[in-house]
Amino acid sequence: MLKNQTKPIIISLAFLAAVLYNIWPLGYVLDPEVLHNSYLSSLEVDGKPYAWLFIIADILTSIVVVAIVLLIRKLNSSNRAGLNGYIIFGLATFFDAIIPIANHCEQSISACGISLSQVLSFHDIASIMAAIGMFTGLLGSKCRFREDKLNPSIYKWLSYTFWIWCITGIFLIISVVIDDFTTISQALFLIAYGLGLVAIPTSIINMKK
Repeated sequence: MLKNQTKPIIISLAFLAAVLYNIWPLGYVLDPEVLHNSYLSSLEVDGKPYAWLFIIADILTSIVVVAIVLLIRKLNSSNRAGLNGYIIFGLATFFDAIIPIANHCEQSISACGISLSQVLSFHDIASIMAAIGMFTGLLGSKCRFREDKLNPSIYKWLSYTFWIWCITGIFLIISVVIDDFTTISQALFLIAYGLGLVAIPTSIINMKK
């Protein structure tokens, strides 16, 4: 009975996390200048009028992700890699939000740069950890779900999400290096994150063990 009641709650929370993580389109209305050839994280730069909104959304995303993991563990899931990756993403997103990107990054991608000092900033390290968490969560769930030979439609959805996330991530890296197509590449990557936020818990709760 508990399992049947918990599953829809987990799926609902997963969709909530995906929506909270993707409220960046509001930036086109609230602060459109920030989204011109700059990182979407610039919406959270100190001093921006609506920075609090985007910061709170990311913090709530991390809280919802942690809640999902706690609920899934009650179901005694054996997919540790998927869960560990998922919670790493959640915790990293929390630190990503409370440690905003540098103010000079608000101007443009070029102004922010891709120097070693920038990559090693607390914000970028948190972002990298979030990416590692999502990659681990998707790959771990994909491998574990395939072993169980369960619902092929869910496995196919999980596989597509994994490859979409990887491809959009590579596209983002290339766009930052060449300093072009950055807005669309970031948008696609964040959408892929949203898909992953739903796909990972959905696949885990549909495993046999």
